[in-house]
Amino acid sequence: MKKTLLLMVLCLPVSVLADDAAHTASAKKLIDILNIYGSYIRTVEDLRPSMLSQYVRFIDKENGEEALMAVSYSHMQTKILTDFYHSEKVKNATVDFYKESFTIEELDAAVEFYQTPVGQKLINELPQLQQKLQLFFASEVNKLQPQAERLMVDFKKDLKRLRDAQS
Repeated sequence: MKKTLLLMVLCLPVSVLADDAAHTASAKKLIDILNIYGSYIRTVEDLRPSMLSQYVRFIDKENGEEALMAVSYSHMQTKILTDFYHSEKVKNATVDFYKESFTIEELDAAVEFYQTPVGQKLINELPQLQQKLQLFFASEVNKLQPQAERLMVDFKKDLKRLRDAQS
């Protein structure tokens, strides 16, 4: 009995490590199929205009040297983000988050689905759908701007009334 118990205790860490390795492998496989790391880089590319605008607001737009400097600095910022997204820290965190969110069985089922024609179509179409939705939402939210501005004016008036009443 003692030998069996000792053997179970000694083998348990090996079993846990094997399960963790399988879980990690399943997470990595799904991440690869979904091209998650590629989506991170697309995010950086999507941010490039806003990164450039951060620098452009400080320059004289008629000054070519200042414009080149702004572009250069935005490229440096892009490189910082790209290097970050390619880092082992991000890769490991991504795998860990997938492992926390999904069991091995769920990851394997997702991999199986995404390898089907429908799953592949979803992978290929999803970025365009998301982009269309982003444009739609941006357009519609811009239409709400006057309401938001009126709300802010009303807030400031009410805040002033409250402060005046408290004085």
